[in-house]
Amino acid sequence: MEPMLPLFAPKGRVLLVDGHHLAYRTFFALKGLTTSRGEPVQAVYGFAKSLLKALKEDGDAVVVVFDAKAPSFRHEAYEGYKAGRAPTPEDFPRQLALIKEFVDLLGLTRLEVPGYEADDVLATLAKKAEREGYEVRILTADRDLYQLVSDRIAILHPEGYLITPEWLMERYGLRPEQWVDYRALAGDPSDNIPGVKGIGEKRAAGLIREWGSLENLLKHLDQVKPSLREAILAHMEDLRLSQDLSRVRTDLPLEVDFARRQEPDREALKAFLERLEFGSLLHEFGLLEGPKALEEAPWPPPEGAFVGYLLSRPEPMWAELEALAASKEGRVHRALDPLAGLRDLKEIQALLAKDLAVLALREGLDLSPSHDPMLLAYLLDPANTTPEGVARRYGGEWTAEAGERAALAERLYGRLRERLEGEEKLLWLYEELERPLSRVLAHMEATGVRLDVPYLKALSLEVEAEVRRVEEEAFRLAGHPFNLNSRDQLERVLFDELKLPAIGKTEKTGKRSTSAAVLEALREAHPIVGKILEYRELTKLKSTYIDPLPGLVHPKTGRLHTRFNQTATATGRLSSSDPNLQNIPVRTPLGQRIRRAFVAEERWLLLALDYSQIELRVLAHLSGDENLIRVFQEGQDIHTETASWMFAVPKEAVDSLMRRAAKTVNFGVLYGMSAHRLSQELSIPYEEAAAFIERYFQTFPKVRAWIERTLEEGRKRGYVETLFGRRRYVPDLTARVKSVREAAERMAFNMPVQGTAADLMKLAMVKLFPRLREAGARMLLQVHDELLLEAPKDRAEEVAALAKEVMEGVYPLAVPLVVEVGMGEDWLSAKG
Repeated sequence: MEPMLPLFAPKGRVLLVDGHHLAYRTFFALKGLTTSRGEPVQAVYGFAKSLLKALKEDGDAVVVVFDAKAPSFRHEAYEGYKAGRAPTPEDFPRQLALIKEFVDLLGLTRLEVPGYEADDVLATLAKKAEREGYEVRILTADRDLYQLVSDRIAILHPEGYLITPEWLMERYGLRPEQWVDYRALAGDPSDNIPGVKGIGEKRAAGLIREWGSLENLLKHLDQVKPSLREAILAHMEDLRLSQDLSRVRTDLPLEVDFARRQEPDREALKAFLERLEFGSLLHEFGLLEGPKALEEAPWPPPEGAFVGYLLSRPEPMWAELEALAASKEGRVHRALDPLAGLRDLKEIQALLAKDLAVLALREGLDLSPSHDPMLLAYLLDPANTTPEGVARRYGGEWTAEAGERAALAERLYGRLRERLEGEEKLLWLYEELERPLSRVLAHMEATGVRLDVPYLKALSLEVEAEVRRVEEEAFRLAGHPFNLNSRDQLERVLFDELKLPAIGKTEKTGKRSTSAAVLEALREAHPIVGKILEYRELTKLKSTYIDPLPGLVHPKTGRLHTRFNQTATATGRLSSSDPNLQNIPVRTPLGQRIRRAFVAEERWLLLALDYSQIELRVLAHLSGDENLIRVFQEGQDIHTETASWMFAVPKEAVDSLMRRAAKTVNFGVLYGMSAHRLSQELSIPYEEAAAFIERYFQTFPKVRAWIERTLEEGRKRGYVETLFGRRRYVPDLTARVKSVREAAERMAFNMPVQGTAADLMKLAMVKLFPRLREAGARMLLQVHDELLLEAPKDRAEEVAALAKEVMEGVYPLAVPLVVEVGMGEDWLSAKG
């Protein structure tokens, strides 16, 4: 057992903590930090880290002060006091209660005094401790308390620096006793202290420095510049009130014994930190079992050691292997020559992650990725996907040293595996899906795909000419040239010169928005809007794909190697990066021309296999809706059938517009499309759109029931899951703010559908991979619902039939899975 930190080493110093202020500050600083159950804990974690840092240096006695619930005397004296503050965020009170529990478990004194603010309690305690001969540190960023600093009292800012009389003089040119007068003049919008309108911080500090005090300034007002004199005289009431509000009380009747000691409740503190998944804090408080130091051992490591490594850059196909180490049962083995060490791992079945397997394949070594704590952490909570975050949550620290990374991987794997015991579905996903998939992805990344570089260079020149043509057309429509990339110039042209309606404003600046959504809504208002959207698409695809792709061709392999991210999305889908191939538009002419650049090796063909309407088929299975199931079982066209029911016409009478409307509703339902959005998409009245959606649910009644059931379960359990048990936590399903709650609802019923489709694709990849290798073919890319393979021409038909059979038979659903197959010399022609 590691020793507990000496929290209360006697130093003759009292640490006073502004609890409320610190909690609120960290609440906003660390937005988005949650436990694996989706419970927000950022304020608790930030508070604990700040407090721990202060406790390591201070603490002969520690008192943590919080605001009491009752209004203070300041609220009673001044109705507007703190009135400008935003309402308390809804998950803050729960986190504040956890912070108070944490303070109590540490054995620290906790104070809340009704009728007084934390400032007054802190000020009284600081002066009392000073009188009793202690040194005092106040942990806060609240500037009100600067008035207290003295030779014995300093403010410890959460960022780590000390505010002393010297600091105050250097920064503001003021003595502590001048601080209240300065605040009275300058005011403070955050506390709604009015001050004197027109006198800012700089001028207020100058006046107090010049006259020494507010009283002296008021006595000599006749000697002050007329404009300042008038401002002060016009705001005398505000000035006096501000002075009263700024001055903290130091005379509260408080009985606190600074000599009192109380030990932390070790067991309860450990349980608390484990419950909130603060692994790094368990580590820092010395509450974890574990070796004090890593024992060094010779290379090579024994069977089943966890591997840690350092790459010179994130992309393994391009990186140097800078360090290699392995860990087993507290012993760390370091390779003196990392690449030679990598070859030794072939013999001993070491446990390594995908990126290292990719680098090994580049070096001609087929090392299979194995147990990876990141995959376990991803299954426990898909929102927690960085090594730093996983280490923080489950106990450890992510460092830049290969041996420590190896030991951390071993420790995290043990803890996470323990958490998954009893979670049969999650264990199945790990063993049968994610773990074997990491080997498939390593091979796909190392294989790469061939690019037609001369074609791309020619395409770049062609698109450059198109960009110029579109730009000239926009200039003609505007009546003069302007910079299409400048949002301010575009704003002027659209809304001031062409008088188009300004639909929205940007959040940060309040300027009229020129976002894609606004421009789409204005498309029919003026022909220039279409040109701007066309210009944006051309320039974006040129700069994202056409120009950079040739530079990403690997000198050793002559191919492009994207990276597949297995733990990046909340739904379980794969994503890709360097480059991101998921974002090449499928249906636009330019997107198709970019796909034409992905080509097969000579005497090989590319095979594109696409799951047809997989999400709608998954919805049919999950909802059990008989009408939906029947359409797919009979092999009918789902959009034509839906249109026939929605418009109450025979199938033969369904025209292309009706089918488009039905298709929009079919897919829109999966994403929680509102009647408002549907009316925009189809350019129809709102009432008609609402009627379409209602008729859809009448046609497929079990879909609505399934959505309601999914949301109900999500509210009860805190998460939703796929057919295979992959989870996504949705704590906002119970949010009080309507827009937040509705967004969470859309996410909650889309995830089981999208996530199940993703699971089916991953399962198909795992099953297909060994069969392709036997057939002498290879798997190259996975994008959306599509797999791209490469096979020798003379075996292409056989490989296509094999892949189609495996993908369609991957898992028995209530409806058949259908795979469309195409083949060709390049990706575009393979798509047919």
